[in-house]
Amino acid sequence: MERCDVALLVIDAGEGFTAQDAHVAGYAIDALRGLVLVVNKWDLTGDGKAVRTQFDLSVRQHLRFAPWIPLCFVSAKEGTGLRPMLKLALQVGEERKRRVSTAELNTVVQRATAAHSPPSVRGRRLRILYATQAAAAPPTFVFFTSGPSGVHFSYRRYLENSLRKAFGFSGASMKLIFKGKKGR
Repeated sequence: MERCDVALLVIDAGEGFTAQDAHVAGYAIDALRGLVLVVNKWDLTGDGKAVRTQFDLSVRQHLRFAPWIPLCFVSAKEGTGLRPMLKLALQVGEERKRRVSTAELNTVVQRATAAHSPPSVRGRRLRILYATQAAAAPPTFVFFTSGPSGVHFSYRRYLENSLRKAFGFSGASMKLIFKGKKGR
């Protein structure tokens, strides 16, 4: 896992998404790798649109912690879906390398904080002063705040979702860093 840029997590269509699959997906996310969920043996399911939609909903229910992971359906035996799978893996690799300008990033962050202000911590209101992208592959964003220890994980997730909605980063794990004001 440490040597890859994009991990392909292969699951069996007959078994569905298991707890072990979620565990392995968590490893890829913690390692800040790109991730594509590959559903193999799709030829055994009947490949109807309703079946695909139901399977997708079932997987999304298990992957509530990472709804940004793309799915692709393949049959290794028949060789179907392999080209789209490789194309998707390359797209995720490009998403990991994407850079966002500081001006665009701060516009999105200002809109997100205006729509849903940060929670107060010990009576003090948290303020996000500005943000910048420190690195790509994996996308790393640094937020300068009035109190970095006061950022709750749910607000981190909200900011991450706001960034994903604005800029994409489909399949790419993100790293968010919160720092205090300089000189403090």
